[in-house]
Amino acid sequence: MEDKKESSKLKIFLYVISLILFAVGFIPALESYKLVIYLLAVILSGYDLIIEGIKNIFHLNFEEDTLMTIAIIAAFIIGEYPESVAIVLLFKLGEFIEDKAVEKANKNINSIASLKIKTANLIDGKNTTIVNVEELKIGNSILIKPGETVPVDCKIIKGESALDTSKLTGESEPVYVNKGTEILSGAINQTGTLICKVTKEYKDSAIAKIVDLVYEATNNKGKKEEYITKFSKIYTPVVIIIAVLLAIIPALFGADFVTWLNRALVFLVASCPCSIVISIPLAYFSCIGAISKKGLLIKGTKHIEDLAKAKILALDKTGTITTGKMKVEELKVLDKTLNKEKLLQYAYSLESNSNHPVSTAIIEFASEFNLKKLEVENQKEIAGCGIYGEMEEKQVIIGNKKMLDKYQIEVDSKIPENAILIAVNNKISAYITLNERIREGVKETITKLYETGIKKVVMLTGDSKTNAEKIAKACGKIEYRAKLMPENKVEEINKLKEEGKVIFIGDGINDSPVLATSDFSIAMGEGTDIASTTADSILISNNISSLPQIIKVARKTIRIVNENITISLLAKLIVLILGILGIAPVWLAVAADTGITLITVINSIRIFNK
Repeated sequence: MEDKKESSKLKIFLYVISLILFAVGFIPALESYKLVIYLLAVILSGYDLIIEGIKNIFHLNFEEDTLMTIAIIAAFIIGEYPESVAIVLLFKLGEFIEDKAVEKANKNINSIASLKIKTANLIDGKNTTIVNVEELKIGNSILIKPGETVPVDCKIIKGESALDTSKLTGESEPVYVNKGTEILSGAINQTGTLICKVTKEYKDSAIAKIVDLVYEATNNKGKKEEYITKFSKIYTPVVIIIAVLLAIIPALFGADFVTWLNRALVFLVASCPCSIVISIPLAYFSCIGAISKKGLLIKGTKHIEDLAKAKILALDKTGTITTGKMKVEELKVLDKTLNKEKLLQYAYSLESNSNHPVSTAIIEFASEFNLKKLEVENQKEIAGCGIYGEMEEKQVIIGNKKMLDKYQIEVDSKIPENAILIAVNNKISAYITLNERIREGVKETITKLYETGIKKVVMLTGDSKTNAEKIAKACGKIEYRAKLMPENKVEEINKLKEEGKVIFIGDGINDSPVLATSDFSIAMGEGTDIASTTADSILISNNISSLPQIIKVARKTIRIVNENITISLLAKLIVLILGILGIAPVWLAVAADTGITLITVINSIRIFNK
């Protein structure tokens, strides 16, 4: 890095000397030394350009360096020394502006890469040793001090703290964690000392996967980028051939060779596709940086166009619109011989030994009543159905309709479809209704999505129609499709695609078929299973509130790309016509090329302002 800075300083110094020599060359008293002065000016600031250009000529690699080298040498041969120097100085100025723009675009990506950590504090018995992070194994205990970066994905076994996850998720608010919390590598420990157990090796941890994805994205070109690359490989040699013919053919018919050689040089320089070749990849590159800053890692610029053109947004329910956690809405008592607290005590005693989301919700609800846990005998848990147990000489069953069917207990049709039933001694005594916790700000997010140009938002869920309708109403202007199996979700996506490009957001594993079917897919992240997901992108922030801004950035990027192509082609066409007519000198063609490059580059980096 230090060598690069020194090299940059040297180039700037040589450029300034060349600029001074260029001005000195116009002094009448130094007329006889003009050749030496201008030659020195060209060599000092343009030596690397000329060397690269000559190499490209011999390798038949016709890039912008090749065009500029030919123009510099030809201008010198015909005695247009000031123009030769002007070509170098203007081209180098454009190159410097480009480097600074790329540096700005690269800044956010480098900030993500900087989160990678090389060492960790391994706890070995009573000793703590600093080891290479790649040596950590699952189950190892590590110490994370205040100010340190979490080296690998792990689970807190002692301590509490606040974590700064802003560089991972884009969220500025600190995240408070304590014993039992799973934390991701790349987060910065702010306050307390944490002792954690490693849950993933370094190569599988969130930060390693995130950095790999970000760099993969910068190499995965979009359709317009690929077209520009192919275009320039064909375009450049064609331009050189036309320029040669423009110099030779008029001379064969008696025209002045030097005049037409000058016009050929103008044509050659004006045709240089610098503004397009530089600004288009830069726009996409800037978009990757801006989007990653908002918590979305997109797997290549080729996906940006699909995101920008999307008209429909389809979402999974659980873990996307909702948090995936349940809460008790009501405990309805049907058997008047039993009070609410007693029935809740039975439910709490049975559910205490389960980690099912329904159990967690009931335990949390029961904790408000300070109930004593009863001793349960002959407890049986049937997956997807419920739990049976005996307490206080009573047989208690808690579960869904399938569970009660197994014990041949009839369920009244008036009881809500999704209710959790409590049966005591083979009689339904109460039922519990549950609500999924809707993510904070979902309604506002959906409103903002429509403002970005999204025409329809649809929730796809395997849940019942009753529950789906309730959640959809709470979320505002959103349609829903309920009771869907994975294959049904694929069918729904294909139907929606008939109306326009579709974005789908869901779980990276369970929704793999739907993610693969949609035009642009987003897997809810939190750093888990990043590598194996079939999604086009990962929402590391795990919060859809950033989605409207992300879509705006993508749309702005495509608009800027199209603007840059239009500006470049129109400007070049004007200069080409002026050059052929003999109105524009070579230095004006270079200035126009550099100027248009500057305009398109500045236009591209506007993406960061979104």
